[in-house]
Amino acid sequence: MNKKGLYFLAMTAIFTLSACQSIDEFTHKVVTETQKTAHFTVDSDSAHTTTIQQLIDEGKVDQFVYEDKTYQLQNKVDNNSKGLLIGTISQSYYVDQNGKRWTANELKQPYVYKDPKKIREKKPMVYGSVYSIKSQNKQDKEEIIVEFNHQLYRATLITHS
Repeated sequence: MNKKGLYFLAMTAIFTLSACQSIDEFTHKVVTETQKTAHFTVDSDSAHTTTIQQLIDEGKVDQFVYEDKTYQLQNKVDNNSKGLLIGTISQSYYVDQNGKRWTANELKQPYVYKDPKKIREKKPMVYGSVYSIKSQNKQDKEEIIVEFNHQLYRATLITHS
């Protein structure tokens, strides 16, 4: 083998070894950075927050969740009571006369029953805009006004989910 071939072989070996070392360092850095941020993802996924669906399934049809806080519907209010718009829920559900929630699949299927005793009603539960109370500070969310079935209701904070 001549000097050029030996030189080429030596340079190729050095280049390959340095590339492997760079790849190992890169892989180690990616794994380390992923491990640093993975706990944020795991924590947020594992954090259990209550949903409106869960509340309905538990029979709590007069409660809802807004910004990870559970509220209890109170009395109806008029437009003069609502303050500034602070958000929206924009979710719709249907419950029957027994408070059982209709699933998405049940709503898609045709609904025909011959026995009138087995008929399930479809009562809508439509959540819309959320407002502050006119006399309150916008940041104070102990009591809010929510649009429920196209009517305004006062709601009070029960728990932080």
